[in-house]
Amino acid sequence: MKKFFRGLRLSQKIVLPMLAVCLSVFMLGLIVLGNWFTDSLQQNFRQEIGSFAERVYQDFQYEQQTLETEIELIANRDLLNQAVKQRDQGLLLQILLPLKSILKLDWIKVIDTQGNILVDLRNNSLSQAKFLDAVITTTASRGAHLVDLVDVEGGEQVLEVVTNGIKSSAGLLGGIIIGRLIDDTLLQKIAAGSSKYLIVHRQNRVVATTFLAAIKGKNWQFPPPNLSATRITIDNKNYLAKSIVFTGASQSLTTTVLYPISLLEIAQSNLWKHLGLLFLLGSSIVVIIGFLIAQNITCYLQAVTQVAQRVTQESNFDLQAPVTTEDEIGILAISFNQLIQQVKQLLAEQYEANQKLEIYSQTLEEKIEERTQALRQKNLDLKYTLQELRRTQSQLIQNEKMSSLGQLVAGIAHEINNPVNFIYGNLKHTDDYTQQLLWLLQLYQKYYPYPEPEIQNAKQEADIEYLTEDLPKILSSMKIGANRIREIVLSLRIFSRLDEAEFKTADLHEGIDSTLLILQHRLKSEGNRPKITVIKEYGEIPKIQCFAGQLNQVFMNILANAIDALEEAFQKGLCPEPIIRISSAQVNENAVIHIADNGIGIPEAIQSHLFDPFFTTKPVGKGTGMGLSISYQIITEKHGGSLRCISSPGQGTEFVIAIPIREVGTAAFENSQRRLPT
Repeated sequence: MKKFFRGLRLSQKIVLPMLAVCLSVFMLGLIVLGNWFTDSLQQNFRQEIGSFAERVYQDFQYEQQTLETEIELIANRDLLNQAVKQRDQGLLLQILLPLKSILKLDWIKVIDTQGNILVDLRNNSLSQAKFLDAVITTTASRGAHLVDLVDVEGGEQVLEVVTNGIKSSAGLLGGIIIGRLIDDTLLQKIAAGSSKYLIVHRQNRVVATTFLAAIKGKNWQFPPPNLSATRITIDNKNYLAKSIVFTGASQSLTTTVLYPISLLEIAQSNLWKHLGLLFLLGSSIVVIIGFLIAQNITCYLQAVTQVAQRVTQESNFDLQAPVTTEDEIGILAISFNQLIQQVKQLLAEQYEANQKLEIYSQTLEEKIEERTQALRQKNLDLKYTLQELRRTQSQLIQNEKMSSLGQLVAGIAHEINNPVNFIYGNLKHTDDYTQQLLWLLQLYQKYYPYPEPEIQNAKQEADIEYLTEDLPKILSSMKIGANRIREIVLSLRIFSRLDEAEFKTADLHEGIDSTLLILQHRLKSEGNRPKITVIKEYGEIPKIQCFAGQLNQVFMNILANAIDALEEAFQKGLCPEPIIRISSAQVNENAVIHIADNGIGIPEAIQSHLFDPFFTTKPVGKGTGMGLSISYQIITEKHGGSLRCISSPGQGTEFVIAIPIREVGTAAFENSQRRLPT
């Protein structure tokens, strides 16, 4: 990647990062816009299903009030009081049977004050059923008024019941219970004229429904009542679901409203297709504009570069770079022209000094020495000025490259993080659902060991035993992989701070780990060279105040040099097992980082020049000689720390970074800003 980026033209180096940022922002904007429209469509559906759910709740309340009114009319009949008082079951049947038919009641029960049943009338479907009505019967015998729900043994039928006392002038005679089944007929009456479905269930077990009758008697996962409308899937079809609770005195029953959302999905699909076409059109326009802007910027830099080449080749200091703009390029051209004039003036002064030295060489030896020293000082100033200019240019290019890399890495990490979090968050639910399905399959095998031949053949073809054993392993592997991607994304986001210029608290271990992740492709085995082993021996060091992005740049430079050294040592047959060892510790008030390799080492004659600008031992085109120089300035000038190299031939190389844990003072911070541009 470095070689590819180095081979690009300046216009391409400018436009590619800009295009990456612009297209990312454009894509993000389209995604936000699409999500907004999608949410609006879903909100309309949710509002409609919420209104319908409220209407259903009111209908249940109306049914309850109707039962209360009916039981009041029945309990206050004088003839009923007389029949209960005389315990005349024949008279009770004569009174209640017509009322049961007229009022379409499913259950009427009359008891005395001791709880003895006088009459128990039921519809045909409930004639053999056993009611779990002990509490209701006790309440009715005491003459209390109560609205509640009664289960039929088996859990697949529920009645809405009302109790009331039967009283005379002499006192309480007994109690009466009336009830209606909450069944498909009742739900169809409530849902009449609507395209929505109703499902009444308790603990996710369907009791009554206007939906497919096949879902009865099974456990389904419905949304809790305290949530707004939620998307669920039944029989491979998507619905919006909203649950409401109808409560009795001791029990409650949940009703879920289902709304098919196939039209919503079609509208959303068409919306995203149009947004995709808009993205392609917008991307084309951005690419064209980006290349035009880059071409417009680089044309002025090319003019300045041509003048610089002519000055270097012809030694003609009368040339001047054209100043056509007032921006940074114009300032660079003005500064370059001033530098040419300074060089010209220094050369003129040097020539004049040489002339004077020739005149006074015979008689004024002391003055000659003084002039010589002045000339040497001016030459040093000229050399220092040229060196500062080259170093500044290299730093500007390096910082721009690292800033672009940071933005690119941050963008990639953000884009990957959303789908990975979705996958990781749903793996647990997928595992739970799979375990439930496997458990259900085991129950079928247990209670139906001899299925039909067709099912038996399908079981053998699917190899159920192997599937049951292998499916949890596959889900576990997927979870491990998703977790690994999340760790990689986190490291990328940490490393992407290299373009931040803010002085803040950071964890040095996170910076090292993120840098190792970026260099992971170079640590792997290549050709005959084995994998470079990284041994981390982290100690307890606190977070420190620092420029986190620039410290990542230091770690990148040192680790990249270590990898280069190990590759060179392996090629020479001096390092069969390449190792990089990284350790950290707190020493007094400093956080100390050791980065060592077992390469061929560095000769003592070279060690004194390691941190000099433009000094490199690498072949031409592979190293600029600025990596360690910039790293040294970041550690010493930016953070007030130290950077040392410990090496001897054949024993490897170790770099020691020491950074004060205490916060850098204001004066030191301002001084570092003047000496090292960011």
